[in-house]
Amino acid sequence: MKRSEEFDLRKKANDLRGLVNIKDYLFNDGPARGARAFDLKNGNGLDVTVLADRALDIPALSFRGVNVGLNNKVPVRSAYLYQEDGLRGFLRQFNGGMLTTCGLTYAGSPAEENGEELGLHGPIGNTPAENVSAAMEYEEDEVVLRVRGQVRQTRVFAENMRLTRQMTLHTEKNLLEICDEVENLGYVESPMMLIYHINFGYPMLDAGARIYSTGRTITPRTPFAQQGMHQYDLIEEPEAGREEQCYYHTDHPAQGAFAMLHNPKLGMAAVVRFDAERLPLLCQWKSMAAGDYALGLEPTTSGVVSRPETRENGMLCYLAPGEKRQFHVSIELLDDSATIQELIEKSHR
Repeated sequence: MKRSEEFDLRKKANDLRGLVNIKDYLFNDGPARGARAFDLKNGNGLDVTVLADRALDIPALSFRGVNVGLNNKVPVRSAYLYQEDGLRGFLRQFNGGMLTTCGLTYAGSPAEENGEELGLHGPIGNTPAENVSAAMEYEEDEVVLRVRGQVRQTRVFAENMRLTRQMTLHTEKNLLEICDEVENLGYVESPMMLIYHINFGYPMLDAGARIYSTGRTITPRTPFAQQGMHQYDLIEEPEAGREEQCYYHTDHPAQGAFAMLHNPKLGMAAVVRFDAERLPLLCQWKSMAAGDYALGLEPTTSGVVSRPETRENGMLCYLAPGEKRQFHVSIELLDDSATIQELIEKSHR
């Protein structure tokens, strides 16, 4: 929607919230009860839910009435139910959604380091945001929907990290931009790990869909993933009890890095764009298990192994006292066949 068109639009729709809107509400039932959320509607068929009480993550996203994000067997749960417990704490809370943020000082596999237990994917995605605001704003002539807030990971005698997030949903195109800044508020150097756990579910994820990326190198993480290298990019039918497979997509161009899920039956594609200098390793999580049918296209600072392993392989990032680092990720939904084909041709398969 354009600012210059609003006056004429009100001749037909005097309350423009029927076209473009932000709804601020609380869940009132089940394990999500009391959690604050926003529903964003861009007027072009893109509907996004943002959870203020879960690090401004995205539990649901749909396009033209088609579900895009992952809906796990675990429903949306309040952050106050979270207990870090190795693998189990995170997995009991992991509704999947379109985005689950992992970090900030550790992410990836659980581990023990210097007597400290580090749980799966860190605590940030189960931390409520503060200083949260949501508003319709203008970028030149375009109306955009913006949600802002801050999430802190802090402990006495330990880290003092702050994530400042701004999410912008466009109305003239089906694009959601995520601009994050991670700051070390402490007085000693701190490790930093960040994973944008971007997830897809049925019916956007279905047999016959394909994955494309700009990564020139594809590396399987496990022997079972190695067995599936010949069709790492193909989404298959669900299979009971099937083991998950992960592939690392690396060696992206400095500009224009992306990964895309294309569903030709629906005529739709979802494009994840990211800054490959700050997020050099994209993890493809392929779970073709019946009942746990999922795909993750996950830009990361350093992969999805534990912090000790990341330190050993030389990919662990650090922030100096007072240092800030910015990260940019976007999700775009497409149903234009020519644009989708252009991206396929730009990818490396």
